[in-house]
Amino acid sequence: MAGYRVPRHPHVDHEVRHRSRLARYAALVILWLIVLLMAFIAGRKIADQHLPWKPLSVVDPVGLATRVKAARAGADPKVCRGIMSRAGVAYVDVPERTEGAFCQLRDAVRLEAGLARLEPVDAPMVCKEALALVIWERQVVQPAADELLGQHVASLQHYGSYACRRMYGQPDGPVSEHASADAIDIAGFKLADGQTISVASDWTDPGPRGQFLRRVRDGACRVFLTTLGPDYNAEHRDHFHLDMSGGSKCA
Repeated sequence: MAGYRVPRHPHVDHEVRHRSRLARYAALVILWLIVLLMAFIAGRKIADQHLPWKPLSVVDPVGLATRVKAARAGADPKVCRGIMSRAGVAYVDVPERTEGAFCQLRDAVRLEAGLARLEPVDAPMVCKEALALVIWERQVVQPAADELLGQHVASLQHYGSYACRRMYGQPDGPVSEHASADAIDIAGFKLADGQTISVASDWTDPGPRGQFLRRVRDGACRVFLTTLGPDYNAEHRDHFHLDMSGGSKCA
């Protein structure tokens, strides 16, 4: 039977293709219905801070989606400022400027009230960094201080936010996130009674002071995109580096 060809039936072939397309469309519709149903159930049963499609609120505890939502909200200057304003955070816009070959201040604010005082007070930050700092202070730092130290934190002591330099102050190499005011280095916490909890001296303390520092470091990892501290390297032995840029890193 050399050269035999199976007879074609155009009408039957068309019907098979038509039914195959209908089956694919039906499967796609069913899949979307399942997704929408799951989203509806999640929205009613799961807290907003765990759901990435829910609006970010500073009053919500830190959840699974907080870091993603903070980075997304912070990318829009109006949204970022609106969230802070609704939370009672006072800030002033910092004029844009460029310094050197790679340093710039753009979309930066200076926090003035609505969280523990910053020391020094001059700490310009891009809005997404400021927003993350507010969330961390309210939902991580203050609850940890109340629970472990029995009082609130009166001020956040830092080594700076904006600095026109490369990483580790080297003459060459990657540009630091500080060069765009997208980072802050937290060195310590002054308590209501005047005591100071220092990263440099209290990190290894086995008591409440060290427990507090580890609690707030771990909490920062759930808010900031990058959190680096004494466990990361010797350069961070005396502070927490917190920034909202680049990939996820917690150390």
